[in-house]
Amino acid sequence: MNSKHLLISVLILFITGCANTTIYHWGDYSDTLYSYTKEPTNESKLEHKAELISIINLAKSKKKMIPPGINFELAMLLVKEGDNDGASKYFNQEKLLFPESEKYVALALKEMEVN
Repeated sequence: MNSKHLLISVLILFITGCANTTIYHWGDYSDTLYSYTKEPTNESKLEHKAELISIINLAKSKKKMIPPGINFELAMLLVKEGDNDGASKYFNQEKLLFPESEKYVALALKEMEVN
């Protein structure tokens, strides 16, 4: 192998090593969650809710998967707001994408019906 091929091989390895290989689109989830957790105001809740919706929409457009729990978390926020129909939609979407969440979703739906 001559030095040109070696250099090209090293560059390819370097570039692929630096590539973002996550299959999920997280957006600014950790930032908005931190803000909402640190100071749970209506404004921080709305920002986090908007970020969850953005993650769902952008993941689809970027051909990445919606991270586990995002639909569930958005559904829980909607339940607190009294939007049970919207919450049901996102609970079911979570169950569809992550079948292992079925028990948690069933419990949340049951709790939603009780309240």
